[in-house]
Amino acid sequence: MDEPASPDTAPRGVAVPLPRRVPGRVKLAFGFGATAFGIKDNGFSLLLLIYYNQVIGVPAAIVGTAVLIALVLDAFVDPVVGHLSDNLRTRWGRRHPFLYASAIPAGLFFLLLWNPPEASNTGMFFYILGIAFLVRATMSCFEVPMAALGPELTSDYHERTRIFGLRFFFGWLGGATMLLFTFAVLLAPTPDYPDGQLNPQGYRDYAIIASIIMSSVILISALGTHSEIKFLPKTERLHLTLGQTFRGIFRSLGNRAFLILMLAGFCANVSQGISFGLLTYFLTYFWELGSIALAWYTLGLMIGIGGAVIGSSLVSRRIGKRKATQRFLIGAILILPIPYLGRIAGVFPDNGDPMLLPSIIAFIAAGTGSHVAALILKSSMLADVIEDDAERTGKRSEGLFFAGQFFIQKCVSGAGVFISAAILTIVAFPEPATPGDVAQGVLQNLALLYVGLIVVLGIAAAAIMQRFPIEQSDHEARIARMRGTADPFE
Repeated sequence: MDEPASPDTAPRGVAVPLPRRVPGRVKLAFGFGATAFGIKDNGFSLLLLIYYNQVIGVPAAIVGTAVLIALVLDAFVDPVVGHLSDNLRTRWGRRHPFLYASAIPAGLFFLLLWNPPEASNTGMFFYILGIAFLVRATMSCFEVPMAALGPELTSDYHERTRIFGLRFFFGWLGGATMLLFTFAVLLAPTPDYPDGQLNPQGYRDYAIIASIIMSSVILISALGTHSEIKFLPKTERLHLTLGQTFRGIFRSLGNRAFLILMLAGFCANVSQGISFGLLTYFLTYFWELGSIALAWYTLGLMIGIGGAVIGSSLVSRRIGKRKATQRFLIGAILILPIPYLGRIAGVFPDNGDPMLLPSIIAFIAAGTGSHVAALILKSSMLADVIEDDAERTGKRSEGLFFAGQFFIQKCVSGAGVFISAAILTIVAFPEPATPGDVAQGVLQNLALLYVGLIVVLGIAAAAIMQRFPIEQSDHEARIARMRGTADPFE
């Protein structure tokens, strides 16, 4: 298909993205960049707490608090990056200078995170806080501009779901593949460490490999989308102070559709943060699975995510993004608790039973896939909100809006890790712990607290999403008005 020569410009002076199918190679490059995010995010969510707590011996409360503070501090970096990328004007466009500049520092700081010095608990607190902040901040210089690039590639309602679906797919695929390799190879049982996930050398090897992949992926993604710079909307530079930038984020909360998405996302992301923060504990101590079994679990999860990418597009085309998001959220809260409640009720396979792992994979992969499908649609809906704001205000602020999303997402992801650590403290989870020796009462209380929280948060997210006001007809009519045409796709 021939590429148009230049983007459309709305009569009011607001540039409008081209209503097109994005070239396949560009969609792949855009999505592939999320691999770095997936590796980083899974490392923080699934490995960091158990590494510092059970391998190094730092109390869970210290780790959780340090990560929470680091993420909250980093969340304030996102608006700055979003503002700068919205207003930067170079021959490489608004976004790409940030993509290139973030590659090496992000990998370097991630490597340092998994190689702490010997220190007291206080020293460890400040080390985790400082390095975790630097990892997140440098990754923000990639994540925010790259996400903001998505709505600029196309204004097509369903094409946006497809490109953000690919972004989620590669994010999960990259994170899951790295976990698969980590559990199957780097944390495989050895004579010295029969529970391989407690082997400190495995985590150090993981850090080296993961940091190299992250830096490489960022560069490849930046290069793969570089050719699109000439097709992106041309906008005027806004001269805003830092204070005006933050006021712009709070102003965006006046956009009803954005506020609804952020409140629903708050609940959904806290739920996901708790699930990831406790997943390794459940697999290791509740189900007593070894690292090889963990690798099979990760492979099953990848299949569930692939289903989420396909399902989010198919279902939303039939019933719309809002209804599809609600149904996926409800599906997740119906499916995810089944293994835990089944075990407590005595109707789920016992530990060591050959049917245990396939049963866990089936339920958790399906439940997580349903949850991810909802998050894919939420990102696609945010891209539609940006057009709503552009029509109202006369300016495009992709970077600012996605910075607002990342601001909230990172705060609540940190809250997820913090709540996970708090739950471990509430149930008096032992430090260190040996699989098979943790009291059943402790494990049951852990499962019940987890299930209760994710069900309440899931119901809240679905209820809030009911009020989202933008449907496909609204979006297409808005694009038509902004382009000054009766039909925006002619």
